Amino acid sequence: MIKIVAFDLVGVLVNEKDVELTPEEDKLERMFGSNINDADYLMDARKIINKDSILMRTTEDLIDKIYKVKDRELFRKIKEKYPNLKIIIATNHVSYVRNFIGESFGVNYLDDVLISAEIHKIKPNLDFYEHIINKYNIKPNELLFLDDDDKNIEGAQHLGINTIKVNKDTDLFKEICICLEHNKG
Repeated sequence: MIKIVAFDLVGVLVNEKDVELTPEEDKLERMFGSNINDADYLMDARKIINKDSILMRTTEDLIDKIYKVKDRELFRKIKEKYPNLKIIIATNHVSYVRNFIGESFGVNYLDDVLISAEIHKIKPNLDFYEHIINKYNIKPNELLFLDDDDKNIEGAQHLGINTIKVNKDTDLFKEICICLEHNKG
């Protein structure tokens, strides 16, 4: 029986808006991906903006500028149908995305947020998925992981984790319901 649903952020819960970025914003945005810690991001980002207070504010503003939530009601709908299910976001990103997540998804239906830069592990490395399994003391088959990247899906499947490969047309609620009904204990 699945106990936890873990969502990737970009490409799954949010899309990137088609907005014009400044050259600095464009360079910073390209560095958001696989961050094992914020220090590495900051070290590289300081080559673009050398004052930390401006850099951090610009990073948070950029996150707000480029991401658009696909379905703000998704977590509520899941929790109403499956009240005992834990919902987490598990993403490769800098920790500056945490404010955006809190403001976009709230705390009422979201149980946890795991960000690569904070846990010092990145997908598709197996230790990222093992971190979730160990933190919640669950078996791999008690986790459902949603991602839009084939390598991340394959990494999760390697450990026996249930997965849903997300594309732009995926109805997340429907696919999650199908998977949960199929994996009833």
